[in-house]
Amino acid sequence: MTIHDVPSIDRQQTPPAVTASDNEGLDAALSSRRLKSAIATSMVLIALWGGFHWDDPASWVVGVPTALIGGALVLFLPSSATLRLSPLGVLRFAKFAIIGILRGAVDVSWRSLSPRALQPGLIPWRTYLPKGRPRQLFAVAITLLPGTLTARIVDDVLTVHALNPSNATQAEIAALEAHIAALYRLDCKEVLS
Repeated sequence: MTIHDVPSIDRQQTPPAVTASDNEGLDAALSSRRLKSAIATSMVLIALWGGFHWDDPASWVVGVPTALIGGALVLFLPSSATLRLSPLGVLRFAKFAIIGILRGAVDVSWRSLSPRALQPGLIPWRTYLPKGRPRQLFAVAITLLPGTLTARIVDDVLTVHALNPSNATQAEIAALEAHIAALYRLDCKEVLS
């Protein structure tokens, strides 16, 4: 290749410019989606407040404005890709979470009464879940497992602190990861490729 084979800068094609109408359409779609998300968030927060404080009508003076502010804050969060949730995955994950909370409470209580059962350690865990909501939920949901918490996240590696870093704990982490993949309709082969 010689210098004559490369077109000069004035003969190169430039990418088409984004027109104002393209930006307006995109902004309208994003703002509409974000507004719906803000309203949905406010409604969920109001429902949660009502569930926790149903017997105290005076608390709504604080609860409703707080829920509306929480929903409005969604408008300022960076946008992320929309992920499809599986309704069946949501039910399975809810069941897994409830059982995990109960098992975790019993397990940690038992271990606190029997200090010899404590053998804390760290488990490095490379996740196949993509960045964003699935990985964040995984990192937070690890605390549902008995005696575990996420101590650190670097790229796709989570450092999990466990009261008993055994093969059983690693199997539970793998099961949690599979539940979250099913929740977001992710196929691990699809994610790994």
